[in-house]
Amino acid sequence: MEMQRPELTLSEMAAEDLPFLVELWHTPDVMRYADEFPRMRGWSKDDDPDRAWRLYQARRSELGSEYTQLILWLGGSRIGESFVAPLPEGYTFGRWERPTGVRTVMGDIKLLPRHWGRGWGTEGMRRVVQWVFENTACALFVVPPNRRNPAAERVYEKAGFVRFTGMRSWHNHRIMELTREGFERGGASAESD
Repeated sequence: MEMQRPELTLSEMAAEDLPFLVELWHTPDVMRYADEFPRMRGWSKDDDPDRAWRLYQARRSELGSEYTQLILWLGGSRIGESFVAPLPEGYTFGRWERPTGVRTVMGDIKLLPRHWGRGWGTEGMRRVVQWVFENTACALFVVPPNRRNPAAERVYEKAGFVRFTGMRSWHNHRIMELTREGFERGGASAESD
């Protein structure tokens, strides 16, 4: 008898998700290759949940759906998160520069370690890509995997991203890109590998 794989889903963060996020961001293996805390969020893992929620809502109100904290669910349990934020005109990351006039978001994905190596990161990132291109005006989605984390780079490649070749790395991070056109051509297929 074949076991059915549970379904992975996404939801926008709710106030009750904050304790999970704080726990995830305090997990050393999860944050090993990440900056201490993504500065684009505008609130800190050390903020109390009420303050963090208010700051998130204010930024979301100001920036719209291109600024979104997503929660990844497997069955009825939270297993990870993804955050996307718009990049302002003139934003640079090492030698990479946001193309002028192109609506661009930067994002990532993080999972609890017990869910690594099972395809959930790839499936989750594909769903995040789909969410971004269906719910925002984004024309270019970029991710900054750490060069010492080849598993993350593979996840992003399988989700349709291609490496920006204009630099080796910047503070140990690379840039990978996925255009709306690449997505529409099938760059982030929802099929599992």
